[in-house]
Amino acid sequence: MNRGLAIALAVISLAITACGGATVPPAPGSTAGAPATPAPLPAGQHTSAAFQPAVTFTTSVGWVLFTDTPSYLNLGPVSGGDIVGIHLFRDPLPLAQAADCPTAAEPGVSATSSITFLAWMKTIRGLQLTSPTLATVGGLPATAVDVSIKSDWTGSCPFAGGSPTIPLFFGASSGLRWVVAGDERLRLYFVDLPKGGFVVLDIDAFVGTEMDGLLGNAAPIIKSMTFAGN
Repeated sequence: MNRGLAIALAVISLAITACGGATVPPAPGSTAGAPATPAPLPAGQHTSAAFQPAVTFTTSVGWVLFTDTPSYLNLGPVSGGDIVGIHLFRDPLPLAQAADCPTAAEPGVSATSSITFLAWMKTIRGLQLTSPTLATVGGLPATAVDVSIKSDWTGSCPFAGGSPTIPLFFGASSGLRWVVAGDERLRLYFVDLPKGGFVVLDIDAFVGTEMDGLLGNAAPIIKSMTFAGN
């Protein structure tokens, strides 16, 4: 699937730039106005310049830091583009479940911790979640859950061309929305920060069959992570 269509479906409806601005993404199949891909990171230890709390991690060769903003960080393999890979969201909000899939928070829902956010996710029609398990990310306790769309779900956002979709995250400060699409698979880690707030770490395979390989490649990076001040 070409990158433009993946963006339209996967979804960052507003492509977040490194300086925190936002631009409308190109139409499906178009590369017009697409930003240049950042250079791959050298192997070794790296620390986010903008994401809060600052996160330090170690990569092998072949990984790119596509986006680094205060509320969203995107790290992916060179071959996967900026959809596949590791995504960190700071204090995301539940994304509206209305049929027109607006870029807005779900009205009347307060999900301000891993527990409350997971409780809300369990109410989403068509979303399949595994039983939560305990994990550790950045030396902090975390809750892990695997997420996909149920095989019989047919609901679709207007921009998805009929492909099954379910809205999930919304970033109030960034304008970012994250929508699960098709056979996409996610492993989410919910990390409550000792000083308040939480981080959701998403290992995301837009093509679900690529998930097992992605999990193996991402595992050393996740294990190496530390959060500043926590």
